[in-house]
Amino acid sequence: MKDLGVKMGEAAFKIKNNVYKNKGHLWGSNFEFFGDMSHRFHTELEYFLIEPERYSVDEAFGRIDTSYTKDVKAYAQEMQSTLKRNLGLGCGIGISHTRTLAKAASHCAKIKQWKHKTNGVVFLDTEEQINYALERMQTTDVWGVGRKIGAKLSELGIHNALQLKQACPIEMKSKFNVVLARTIQELNKIPSIDLKDPMMAREQICVSRSMGKPVTQFNELKESIATHIAVASKKARQQLMFVSQIQVFISTNPFSDTKQYSKSIGIDLPYPTSKTLDLTNYALYALKHLYKAGYEYKKSGVILSKLVLSNQIQTNLFEENSDDEVKLKQTEVMDSINDKFGKGAIRIASAGYSHNWKPKDDLAPPSYTTRLDELVIVN
Repeated sequence: MKDLGVKMGEAAFKIKNNVYKNKGHLWGSNFEFFGDMSHRFHTELEYFLIEPERYSVDEAFGRIDTSYTKDVKAYAQEMQSTLKRNLGLGCGIGISHTRTLAKAASHCAKIKQWKHKTNGVVFLDTEEQINYALERMQTTDVWGVGRKIGAKLSELGIHNALQLKQACPIEMKSKFNVVLARTIQELNKIPSIDLKDPMMAREQICVSRSMGKPVTQFNELKESIATHIAVASKKARQQLMFVSQIQVFISTNPFSDTKQYSKSIGIDLPYPTSKTLDLTNYALYALKHLYKAGYEYKKSGVILSKLVLSNQIQTNLFEENSDDEVKLKQTEVMDSINDKFGKGAIRIASAGYSHNWKPKDDLAPPSYTTRLDELVIVN
């Protein structure tokens, strides 16, 4: 899609003709299928890597044992071919001395004009190789450098990644923040970023969705909010984060001629938690205060914020420990069942099962790997 000039998040109707003209296909969202393929992707990768780290649904970090593997690039190509053979997934692989340089190598592996040379695998090893690649990357191509920081760096005369590498980390820390200083150290082959570091933790987790049809009933809104909480709380647990604040929002369609209403409510929790049941209770309490009859709602969502790493949580004297243990067990059991049988296989009652509010996506691929009734039939 990048080769066709399609930007991330661009509306399908804008790119439809261009995609079809180039013999491409448009697919809708099937989060159950994508989630299962993501799990399979990471499981395959973890066979090859030491201390694997799941960074996102389709990205991972890990170390390669160079005492066992002499030809690192050939080893990466074996990873590639295994993913293609077992899952039908192609991927780019970047290898270097730090996470930031590995991301830079991965970026180079995906560059169109270099693909015929790299075949999707780039190993940035020597200083010469690293500098060659960084000189041809914009600062915003560097992991963790966004557009705002990139614009400020340009004002300082730093226009490419090599110039950023050559900047003084102490000076950049005073002008920007400690994260950018660590990025510069990483570009200089000094490991400085740990994904478990609180500085690398997400500031918030947002899950929202437009309705498939205008929703007027409280119960359908309740189902949508409870479903969003289930997804968001699972993400928090995967990142070993506890939630201290929750925000719930609902809105009508701003492009419709119907009556308009849009509002959100935030709640500071009495103690941090990542348990689905607790977060659902708070979210539905907020929804009761948000909901107004007589409106056609088009969107709902939740934001989990003030996230705290689980190892930094202080025990709450007023929390019922026995009750908390039961809820914790319930959450663990739900997670294990959903991991095994697919997302939503078991859920809390308020999330419902009809889900008439969900959009019907005619372009969504079937759940080939998680539903028996959607398996591909081969004659």
